[in-house]
Amino acid sequence: MGRPIWSIKPMSYDPTKLNHSEILSLLASGVLEYFGRIKAGEKDPFPYPDPLIRGFNQLSIACALQNVERSKRPKGVVEFVETWGKLPLTKWALKLEVADYDFAADDCLIKPDLSKPTQLCKDLARGLRLVS
Repeated sequence: MGRPIWSIKPMSYDPTKLNHSEILSLLASGVLEYFGRIKAGEKDPFPYPDPLIRGFNQLSIACALQNVERSKRPKGVVEFVETWGKLPLTKWALKLEVADYDFAADDCLIKPDLSKPTQLCKDLARGLRLVS
């Protein structure tokens, strides 16, 4: 038999140079789409929104690069939405490296008591409030 006809493409970005502003923007965009689909009647919006998956994957790499213990990292998209999304950004196990922006003590992506996106989440999804 012949060899399979496929190739592995090189990575298009350097994972050691992840942009935390971009990660937050992806996560925020994905969270908005995720909750929009829930509001539209989906109980489990699977497959998950692409920006949420991409943001989560980059978040996972960033956590590994900062040596965040595995037990402190979200294990998947749903766990991210249910835990980290509702945590203030300043309490994430990952130290966010975002220039020119200090997060308030209670800034989070999802309102913990209402399970809906915050204004910060909406701003981040539009690329506002962050400069890096």
